[in-house]
Amino acid sequence: MILLGGIILAGVSGCDTRFKAEDVLSQYVVDLNRSQFLSISSPAIVMPASLPSSRNRQQSLTHFDIGLLDFLSLQRCDVGIVAGRKNSILGKVMPDSQRFLYELDIIRAIESCDIKNESLSKELYQIAQQKRLELPMAFGNALFNGAESEAFFSLSNGFLPLNYSTAEQQELLNSLNRLLAIGESLEDLPLVDANVFEGDLKILMDSEYAGRLLYSLARVTSYLDLVANKVKALDGNICGAPMVYLKQQFETHYVKVVQPYMGRITRGAYQILPLLNRLFEVSEPLSRDMQTFSYQFSLNEATSEWQRYQLVSQYHAKQWSALFAKCSISIGGKS
Repeated sequence: MILLGGIILAGVSGCDTRFKAEDVLSQYVVDLNRSQFLSISSPAIVMPASLPSSRNRQQSLTHFDIGLLDFLSLQRCDVGIVAGRKNSILGKVMPDSQRFLYELDIIRAIESCDIKNESLSKELYQIAQQKRLELPMAFGNALFNGAESEAFFSLSNGFLPLNYSTAEQQELLNSLNRLLAIGESLEDLPLVDANVFEGDLKILMDSEYAGRLLYSLARVTSYLDLVANKVKALDGNICGAPMVYLKQQFETHYVKVVQPYMGRITRGAYQILPLLNRLFEVSEPLSRDMQTFSYQFSLNEATSEWQRYQLVSQYHAKQWSALFAKCSISIGGKS
């Protein structure tokens, strides 16, 4: 979808490190345009879909309320205590992360409680079974419906830094692995340390990784696609001095700066995206809007931002290689 360029790029300046990569890509185009044979415009701000609004990504869970008499009859086991926590004033407005932990606790409490009242026992058993079915949704709400996810997936944070390194994302990898371990063991009702769980969500928020990756993929793809299309249109008449100049710009901007940056993006994504996509999977069913949003990170979906980035990167390299071949020019760095 097309976002308003003024919103995303408002306030962008040379000192804003979030958009240094934009300067690099833009300079690549500017210097290519110094050739009389090329005229390339900067790409329009055509961005991926942004994170859906909270109401369009949150999954509804069944409520568990028990009457006073039933509550009193359950005081000898943990069901009444846990249910009372949810029915308290604070419990009624607990965030999704805490609601997920509550769901684990209430299922565990019901299934471990020896309830003598047959009808109540049957009713609670049915509640526990329903809540087991909803655990992936509760987990997904915890991951994708809080302030943490809004920062993690935000497109307004700009590019991944030009000096981005996979060495800097170990904390994020550890966090994603811990969260995934929980998501993959929901059937076993994992014992989750609330402080570690909340801390891992905070790590996601502080990283801003997913939104930055999506933004970077989209903008790099847009620039490379424009350049590749213009280069494709060039013919053998450009061979000679004009081609020497273009080769210099290709090496100076793409080979020495843009391509290494893309390499760092790719190496990091190959570590993070499998975990992120698996987290989407263990949280299914997601809302329709959230499902559509998640496809953008897919390593396999043909229309995902990742696949578009891969295909356009190859297309860009292919067109330059074809042009160099026409002019019998060898290139020092890989295109």
